[in-house]
Amino acid sequence: MIIFQCPTAVTEYLEDKKIVVLTQTGKNTGANLKESLDKGVEALIQNKAVKWLSDNRNMGTHTAEDVEWLNNDWTPRAIKAGWKKWALVQPQSALSAMSEKNLVDFFASNGIEVKIFETPEEGFKWLESV
Repeated sequence: MIIFQCPTAVTEYLEDKKIVVLTQTGKNTGANLKESLDKGVEALIQNKAVKWLSDNRNMGTHTAEDVEWLNNDWTPRAIKAGWKKWALVQPQSALSAMSEKNLVDFFASNGIEVKIFETPEEGFKWLESV
């Protein structure tokens, strides 16, 4: 079920798998980034879900402001909502992938088990096994 959609992202909640899925389709920043991620946190809370898949293959880099918001605002709320498992499909851009590595390290240090994949299918397979 799609819970948020904009030109740069789609956020879904897969009821049968209890997984939040964020597919970034472009440079998802500012208000669109915040809403796409906040809707995912709402789905975690409403469904007592703990799993999240991010398909970031087509993602652009985040702004410094977005990274600060992710680290200091969104992440604590997502953890409090019960988030535990994150399947991360890497960006195709090397610059975005480097930015993603920093985010992965940060989330792992905050108790989120993060696994990196090349395709969403691999990520789903892992999430369904844990």
